[in-house]
Amino acid sequence: MKTLWLILTLIPAPFLFHFYEYGQHVKREEASFLFLGSVIFVIIIGLLSGQIRIRYVILVNVITGLLSMFLAMYFIPNDGGWFKPVGRDVAVIIVAVVFLVGQLIVRSLSRPFFVKETDRKIQ
Repeated sequence: MKTLWLILTLIPAPFLFHFYEYGQHVKREEASFLFLGSVIFVIIIGLLSGQIRIRYVILVNVITGLLSMFLAMYFIPNDGGWFKPVGRDVAVIIVAVVFLVGQLIVRSLSRPFFVKETDRKIQ
């Protein structure tokens, strides 16, 4: 389960979020899948991170955020009209932070289900 968490967390979701959103904007279509897909992704990763130490959750999400920013620099044009007022790179980082916070909230809610009975007696 830890390996699955690592593989799924290393998916550059903030980049994919903006890549899909900007692609739909260019085609002048609605990005209807965006919100639901993001929420499902955050919930799944948050549930899987219940057994992972918080420092690793934050570290891997920082790596994913940086990877997403670099991918955005190469694959998403810096359209000042679409990404205003913060710009493309800051928008990707903001989404990465929102994804991290969402994962930490779901993790904190799911964590009691992963704590073993012996761990509860120690606390």
